[in-house]
Amino acid sequence: MSFGNLTKRTPVIEIPRNTSTYTSYARWGNSHRESLWSRFNNGVASIGNWFAEKSEDVLGWISLATMAIIVISCIVQVISTWIDDGFWMALLMAFGVCIAGVIAWYVAAIAIVIGVNVVMYGFRFLFWNGWTLLIALILSIGGWAYAAYSSPSYDYTPVAETEVYTPIYDKYCCTAAVLNVRIHPNKTSRVLGTLRNGQVVEVIDKENGFAAIEYNGQRGYASLKYLNKIN
Repeated sequence: MSFGNLTKRTPVIEIPRNTSTYTSYARWGNSHRESLWSRFNNGVASIGNWFAEKSEDVLGWISLATMAIIVISCIVQVISTWIDDGFWMALLMAFGVCIAGVIAWYVAAIAIVIGVNVVMYGFRFLFWNGWTLLIALILSIGGWAYAAYSSPSYDYTPVAETEVYTPIYDKYCCTAAVLNVRIHPNKTSRVLGTLRNGQVVEVIDKENGFAAIEYNGQRGYASLKYLNKIN
């Protein structure tokens, strides 16, 4: 199958064929037969020649598939617009997708040509003969082994548990009938609330004759004169 017309604008670079024939013979009893290496060598070369011969067809298949995808996408978009927005919007959409489709095709054609040429050339020279295939395999295995050997090994080291320090504060008992808890350690600051006689609190800090305590989720201050430490 030839795609000469389809790929006329997107030519494949001519890939050389390996026309050499590798022949060596091994003795089998009283006869001589073609050696295993010769058959392997010629088999690899024939695979490479297949890539050289089929490069244009591969480009044609991929180009045809790409063109079909672009056309189908455009048709679906136009039909969807017709259903949702009516005929005239679909007509405008058809005009737009035609322009977009042509641009997409030329961009895709360039990418396809570059990709096919690179891939087919690569496989062609990979399968040039038995030696090129063996060298490529050795290099690949060597690269994989080097990467596996040189990659850092991660030894699991258990993380030491961190102790959480919970401070212990002295407890004080309120001796006043009603004791104001203020926002700052002075007598003129705003009152947050009150403590009742006998109520026990933890004193976080002391400042200017006031005890800093935790009061309804915020820091408050109460006079130390009316707080007795609990032993």
